[in-house]
Amino acid sequence: MPRPAVAVPAPAPVQPAAPAPEAAPAPPQRTAPPLTQTPYSTLGSNAQGLVILVRMDPVRFQRLPKNVFLNNLLKAIRLIVEDVVIVNVESPLPVALSTLRQKLAAKQVIGFGKNLLDVAVYKTQLYEPVLLVNDLAYLPAAEIELLEEDNSRKKLLWGAMQRMFLG
Repeated sequence: MPRPAVAVPAPAPVQPAAPAPEAAPAPPQRTAPPLTQTPYSTLGSNAQGLVILVRMDPVRFQRLPKNVFLNNLLKAIRLIVEDVVIVNVESPLPVALSTLRQKLAAKQVIGFGKNLLDVAVYKTQLYEPVLLVNDLAYLPAAEIELLEEDNSRKKLLWGAMQRMFLG
């Protein structure tokens, strides 16, 4: 007896493989602005070439020229607040030394805090003055608020300032 013919479905046409999706374009890199554009504000005229770097809120910064500790510190090296320029670094990024040299004629810099000056971030030790570029000396120190309350830190700072300014 002949077998009845069974309809076998035709194989589905082979669909060409979908092209691999192209890699999505990488999101734009968020790069920090060049350090030469780190925002900062200043107080003072810098007649003697000394720049004091800090990072603090604007209200405290405006009061800094009246800070007793800072005034006594400057008096000890025969300067007054009007002889210096105080720079408030308004970003977590350090300010560029090249900017300070061009715009403020900096010859000596004291940094009260961390990560304030680009070329000194990893090369300096607290209370150790260093010659950074050509004739520019830099002295890294703790924040002014910490120094005001800590005599041992004041002594370390004073020793370093004597080496930098009076030596």
